[in-house]
Amino acid sequence: MKYPDFIIKIDEILAKVGLNLYVVMIAIGIIVLVEYAIFVLEKQGGYSRAATNKLLIFIALALASAYVFAALFDAVFHYFQTGIFEFGPITFIGGLIGGVAMFVLLVSIFYREERKNILKLLNLLIPGVVLAHAFGRIGCFTAGCCYGKPTESVFGILFPPGTNPYADGILIPIHPTQLYEAFFLFALFFVLAFVPKVKEHKFAAYLIGYGIFRFFMEKFLRDDPRGLLFGLPPSLLLSALLTTTGIGILVYTFIYSKRTSGVQP
Repeated sequence: MKYPDFIIKIDEILAKVGLNLYVVMIAIGIIVLVEYAIFVLEKQGGYSRAATNKLLIFIALALASAYVFAALFDAVFHYFQTGIFEFGPITFIGGLIGGVAMFVLLVSIFYREERKNILKLLNLLIPGVVLAHAFGRIGCFTAGCCYGKPTESVFGILFPPGTNPYADGILIPIHPTQLYEAFFLFALFFVLAFVPKVKEHKFAAYLIGYGIFRFFMEKFLRDDPRGLLFGLPPSLLLSALLTTTGIGILVYTFIYSKRTSGVQP
């Protein structure tokens, strides 16, 4: 399968103003996340405009923290491989963990009346995060980062000069894992946003679903270039962590609901 020529042409045009499709897709993802957050907080969550604005500030700070943690996680794991600690690429799951932790911390400290509703907030917002991530992965495809293993299948794509695989000396077709993940994330968004049975468990369903998908992709379709941690690639460990955390949230929610339903008025 040929790398789309129109992507090369668009990047050439954007380069004239100091941009590229990767940056544009990331920006689109952030805009979509903000618009989705405003919609669900006010329309579905019943939050006032003032409360929504306050939560949007927390989301912005969480996104900034996510970037820092994404870079930090990647630097740490590369250290296990090279023995050199330096910042370079970013790791999404590391950023996700750091961003969610920061959002929870901000709500707990600066919006105390919503402490008991943190899981509700995460359930409301996570589909927007999934949608933003999907657009981001399309951006990854245009740049060629986060690419997969070589393949002779019909899905293999030969990345051209100017992309990461070519710069890494990969001159044979490889799995476009960025597109695999983007398609999965768009499908996951529709499940989380529109399937009634997951309405109260969106965040847990996301952690389990994405964790399993990412584990499978990292295990069979990608080679993690970072060092090993406890004898395993870090991406597999982080994916397993997401899945087990999601299961833990489901178990806690089930036990808590059973306890509260048994309380006499």
